[in-house]
Amino acid sequence: MPHPDHEKNRISWNDMVEVHFKHRDHNVREFIDGYNSLHRIEQAEIGDVSGKTLLHLQCQFGMDTLSWARKGALVTGVDISDNSIIRANQLKEMAGLEADFVRCDVLDLIGAIDRKFDIIFQSYGAYMWLSDMNRLARVVAHYLKPGGLFYIIDQHPITAVFDDDYTSYFQVEPLRYSNSPDYMNRNHIIKTELVEHQHTLSTIINAFIDAGLVIEKLREYDSGYYPVTEEWYEKDGSWYPPGGPPKYPLMFSLKVRKPL
Repeated sequence: MPHPDHEKNRISWNDMVEVHFKHRDHNVREFIDGYNSLHRIEQAEIGDVSGKTLLHLQCQFGMDTLSWARKGALVTGVDISDNSIIRANQLKEMAGLEADFVRCDVLDLIGAIDRKFDIIFQSYGAYMWLSDMNRLARVVAHYLKPGGLFYIIDQHPITAVFDDDYTSYFQVEPLRYSNSPDYMNRNHIIKTELVEHQHTLSTIINAFIDAGLVIEKLREYDSGYYPVTEEWYEKDGSWYPPGGPPKYPLMFSLKVRKPL
């Protein structure tokens, strides 16, 4: 049975993806002409993907998925949003790239795809929409080939401490909100409910350990991946709050390996 919070997010993201697909910051026209949407961090940390199979979890409309395809990977993207997958398939045709896209809640993915992957990738504004990190880790463990790599880069969970909507870093109850401005186009109001889940860094790391995977590298960054407010500024592809890098991390990345 679909998770009720995930279903609420699916409905909201069906609305949001149309705004994002058409937003100038996603550079869809430039992407069709050869633009690579990946950031330098994940490209450097994952390395050469030529000829490797890559599964992208929570791929939205597939621009990053297809950017990995441009770098030589054999890609599959998964997203819960129906409209995201429709747009992803349109984008691959427009760009002339090969990819498989699957509409599915990533926590219910086992059984929906019947192959294993060299690399599983998840990034930027993704894990907070998931209710259960242990189930995510089990999905990753299931779909990785022996020796395969899972890589996640995303918002650091410590940022919840500085968000007035959260009561604690250790908050258990999900954050629910509606009638809120879209983070890319603040003139667009998302009327339906969105549900975010706070996961501590230890919860994330231990989920993968408990799934039998090996933590290879944890990194933390003093930059963000998008402008939280209009006052944030961009430098070398990263975003910073007014006044420059803060005294706490804004992002983290994690490399996880499946034992041989």
